[in-house]
Amino acid sequence: MFKRYKPFLKAGAVEFFSYKFQVFTWLIVNFLQIACVAFLWFAVYKNSIDGMDSIINGFTFKEMIVYIVFINIFAFVTFGGDTLWIINEDIKKGTIDMAFTKPISYRRKFIFQTLGNFIVSNLIFGLPLFIISNIIFYAIGFLQITSIWVLLLRIVLFLVAQVLACLLNDTINYICGVLCFYTSSGWGINQTKQVVVNFLSGTLLPITFFPGWFGRIFSYLPFAGMAYNPVLILTGKASLLMSIHYVGFALVWIIILNLFASLLFNNASKKITVQGG
Repeated sequence: MFKRYKPFLKAGAVEFFSYKFQVFTWLIVNFLQIACVAFLWFAVYKNSIDGMDSIINGFTFKEMIVYIVFINIFAFVTFGGDTLWIINEDIKKGTIDMAFTKPISYRRKFIFQTLGNFIVSNLIFGLPLFIISNIIFYAIGFLQITSIWVLLLRIVLFLVAQVLACLLNDTINYICGVLCFYTSSGWGINQTKQVVVNFLSGTLLPITFFPGWFGRIFSYLPFAGMAYNPVLILTGKASLLMSIHYVGFALVWIIILNLFASLLFNNASKKITVQGG
């Protein structure tokens, strides 16, 4: 099976290099965003009751800065992929018919293409930025090493969670892409998807900051496994047992969402309307 889908893995990797200027622009924007949010949280903690020693919803100021940096790097590397837009273009141009005639799985080709893009972006940007950030945070005392073996195990669990987060992101994109069968337009669906994902994945705000049962409900949604849970694993905010739970949690949601996506595609394929055709 891998040999059949290997070209799509390479295509995803090549696609990353075709947008080099755009990628560097996004990198600069993310850096400025991190700086702005860090100053915002500095003001929040400085003006809180206990000042810079305050613990707000389980986060100290140091932990919040670490979280902000890691969550932005994570989202930058993991939230890529053009699955939604490719499906939307296939529907518009009528090339969607190839999904029913080619001897390959329409879903699997997107999985491998997204993984190719993710592997390259992670090797070039993600891992170096995570390594540099960790070194700096350990050097200035924002992170503490309790045990080298615990640290290594946490890193392994984080890498697994990161791959699963990439697959979760692609599955959400695929489901939203299939919804284009009904709307014939992906722009509105993509805008809605971005708002929901950024809000519920912990990218804008840690899920612990949501009040009462809202936070508990959001923590069980698949979006938590797309960024929030992996970052908690990396920063050590989650115990090893809870980290394993987060990995299993993401895997279960991937299976459930892909089953749903398969049913949705089977139903949507009966309602194909090619624009202009």
